[in-house]
Amino acid sequence: MNKTMKVLALMASLVLMGVSAPVMAQTAAATPAATAAPTVAAPVVKVDGLVDAFYSYNFGANSSKPVGSLTNVGYNYNGLSNSYQIGLAETKFTATQGAATGVVELAYEDTNYMAIPGAGAGPGLGVLQAYAQYTTGAWTLTGGRFVTWMGNEVVEAPSNFNYSHSLLFQYTIPVWNQGVNVSLAIDPTLSITGYATNGWNNVANTANYTAQTWGAEIAWTPNSTWKFILNGIDGPNTTGLNLKPAGPLTTDPYDYAVGELIVSYAAASDLSLALDGEYGGLDAGATFTEPGTLNTGTYSSATFWGVDLYGKWQATSDFSAALRLEYVSDPLNVLGLYGNTNGFGGDQVGAHEGTLTFTKAFTPAWTVSLEGRYDYETDGVKGGTTVAQHPFANGNGQQGTATLSTAFVF
Repeated sequence: MNKTMKVLALMASLVLMGVSAPVMAQTAAATPAATAAPTVAAPVVKVDGLVDAFYSYNFGANSSKPVGSLTNVGYNYNGLSNSYQIGLAETKFTATQGAATGVVELAYEDTNYMAIPGAGAGPGLGVLQAYAQYTTGAWTLTGGRFVTWMGNEVVEAPSNFNYSHSLLFQYTIPVWNQGVNVSLAIDPTLSITGYATNGWNNVANTANYTAQTWGAEIAWTPNSTWKFILNGIDGPNTTGLNLKPAGPLTTDPYDYAVGELIVSYAAASDLSLALDGEYGGLDAGATFTEPGTLNTGTYSSATFWGVDLYGKWQATSDFSAALRLEYVSDPLNVLGLYGNTNGFGGDQVGAHEGTLTFTKAFTPAWTVSLEGRYDYETDGVKGGTTVAQHPFANGNGQQGTATLSTAFVF
């Protein structure tokens, strides 16, 4: 009897084990193991920089204007003669996380000709760029402060053919803009970008200039030889650093439009050519009046135009020669070329400039440049009378300079 009971008990235990095993398996399957929270990759930060210094000599010195008191008229940041200067010192931080990018660029120059916000009127450190950017598919959205899209030249001299900047860079376009832009890459060769900003080198629209500044860029690179860029900007220029007539404003807004065509051509492996042409002026309907014997008048429109021709010969891997030839016509003195002060409606101004630059790269990061530049001004006639406006030394309408510069890019 006891043996029988033991056999039945053993059989019952086996049955229970067979039934409970699937139940336990189902219970285990219904309770998944805990998983770790997904990790978000930290932004990847890249640091770039530039140190650019120069010494410039102006050949227009005389007994009344010694070299040390002269400025290189029509130049951008390398505008002081007989003085060792920091042209530009930059540190750029670029943080990337997936499709998003953030950029902060700090810049210093001894004169602040670049109108860097926060740097003040003279030597000082400021924020040249600060923007956030997001790319999705063919679209890119950017918001903040960014260097302007206008011009064939850029702020950093080592990235240009020549060391000094052109008159078109100095007088006709902003250095930076603050606002938003949206870019569409239609295909690998063609892109279109639209801009809405606070104006020209302007951190905010003021009470008197609430209108937006609008801009556009169309860039087409059909092949490795040619590149075409069509630029435009239209809006109030509130800073007075570019495109500022000396006469009083009688009609708001203080509105300008500039159109630009840039053509780049790689003529050979060692020869690069470029053309930058601009046409601009006051928007139709804007009116200025400049009182004075010669400058009285009200104008509904005033235009200017200019063209730069560039050539760069890369003689060897570490030595190059670059030439820039430039002419800017300003019939109503809208731009105040070369610092002419007769103002809007004054004598006609024609500005001529030629620059030859030799650059030696001692290392991939360190270069030294020697540059010679010659500027001269021609005047037209207003009201039957010629007015001498020459702002150069000796008042003879000519200026010659030599500049030795060194730059380290990292």
